[in-house]
Amino acid sequence: MAGLVEEIQALALDPTVRVADLLRRVKLAAVKLKLQDAVEWVDLELQGYAGIEDKDVPRYRHFTGRLMEQSPHFGIKPAYGDPETLRVFSYVVLKEAVSSLEELAQAKGTLGSPLDADLEKMLHKNGEGYLRSYHVSLGHNVPVSILSHVKDMVMDWACALESQGILGEGISFTVEEKKKAEEAAQSITIHNYGHLHQGDVTGHQNRAVVGSSDQSINSLEINDTFDQLIQAVDSSIGNENDREAILEIVRAMQTAQGTPEYKPLFQKWVGYVAEYAAILGPFVPALSGLID
Repeated sequence: MAGLVEEIQALALDPTVRVADLLRRVKLAAVKLKLQDAVEWVDLELQGYAGIEDKDVPRYRHFTGRLMEQSPHFGIKPAYGDPETLRVFSYVVLKEAVSSLEELAQAKGTLGSPLDADLEKMLHKNGEGYLRSYHVSLGHNVPVSILSHVKDMVMDWACALESQGILGEGISFTVEEKKKAEEAAQSITIHNYGHLHQGDVTGHQNRAVVGSSDQSINSLEINDTFDQLIQAVDSSIGNENDREAILEIVRAMQTAQGTPEYKPLFQKWVGYVAEYAAILGPFVPALSGLID
């Protein structure tokens, strides 16, 4: 009788097996072996990342789509404007549970992710004043690629267990196997998950994603936002020239908020967001809301 680890490997190879069902097997094994990082990762994939800040969502759930606008007069068409701004606003973090992603993977055509309300407000201010809404268009391959990546991670994890001599018998593990798992815990972690809370991802603020919700930066008082941004830039951007340039702009924005000088400073700051998305991106909605 095959052990649980070999069963997980076989299921990961089977294209007909739902990823959600595969992950439940992973959770069972991880709980029995007391591999907590794997348990936490599985729970997030099964339940979704709603309420998790974008920077703490795994890299494989970050995508660049195409910003589209819709109006009663012109229908749906690509949004136009400053290319760098459009690129930043077209970045999407998909926080859906894997079961929802599996449903989306079966859909035909493109997917639409509504734009964050604060960013949409900013685009309205910069536009021509006619009624319109925005969304980011994503290819059908996006949920497919996430599900494929999750399966790859599971396979790597199961192979790492096997390399340590941990296979199980049925759905049980011996005392010796549990001891091996405890001793080798650092080498059999779920790849990428162990770094989630250290900012080891890229992405930005787009939180209104296909049925998800999030609180993040909007819960901060604006008086604290600039101080937190300055701290994030100072501690996380290694390039000295960029760091000093961004800090200079941010301090100028802080001084200029509520005046006509704020908008051009904000637009200049946005130019850095694409390169330092994980650090600067979460602040975009709050700072865009200060544009008069």
